[in-house]
Amino acid sequence: MSAASALALRPAAGDGEPAVLLHGFGADRWTWMANQAALGAVAKPWLADLPGHGASTTEVEDASLPALAGAVLAALDAHDLARVHLVGHSLGGALAMLLAAAEPERVASLTLIAPAGLGGPVDADFLAGFPELDDAAAAEALLRRLVVRPRLVNQQMVAHVLETLEVPGRRAALHRIAESLALGTGAVADAAAEIGRSALPRLTVWGEADAISPPDPARLRSFGGDVLVLPETGHLPHVEAAPRFNRAAGAFIAGLRGG
Repeated sequence: MSAASALALRPAAGDGEPAVLLHGFGADRWTWMANQAALGAVAKPWLADLPGHGASTTEVEDASLPALAGAVLAALDAHDLARVHLVGHSLGGALAMLLAAAEPERVASLTLIAPAGLGGPVDADFLAGFPELDDAAAAEALLRRLVVRPRLVNQQMVAHVLETLEVPGRRAALHRIAESLALGTGAVADAAAEIGRSALPRLTVWGEADAISPPDPARLRSFGGDVLVLPETGHLPHVEAAPRFNRAAGAFIAGLRGG
């Protein structure tokens, strides 16, 4: 299977420069349901399913973060997307930084949401436990660690997670990707340092109460750009505080038009 076909990338309704949306570990393109319309008002969203997730392949031969970022780049090439805004959550944020450091001419801006490698270590228990989920009670308990308001973890969300985990090869692929995140994100830290020295427009959004990868104020200051830390918000600011995230991300990308 080619690198390009390893990653499903689909356009959504919108107007403007392309904005590629990269979800977090264990999620898929549906994570952007509360943001897609707002982002579509200022850009042309393209929704990715990362390798091992969603509609993409579960045959992940190389689960390292640089290899996953390479799969994103191959998908951009396959769709003739020469220059894009990157919007990335957690794992997706880490991949966005790797891409921006390696191919700066391809990236118009970064909108990062609790990106792995820029905050505290990613919760190893969450990473190890997610691929093993096999019943609703355990899934609900683990998923509630993502948010401050438990009601956001509803039956539909739990059922979707359990259904996706039953795709052949999915659990093994997620275990391999989890190992890459748990072993460290040194390459991401290097990418963040390089971006921090650049003029690349960037917005970083974090939940103040993130229990999966807490914000690191010193790293955020060093990284630079625009920073929004949301109170009473966990690891899913784009879901848990969707209106505030949408206003901030929309204004940020809109402000770059014609720039």
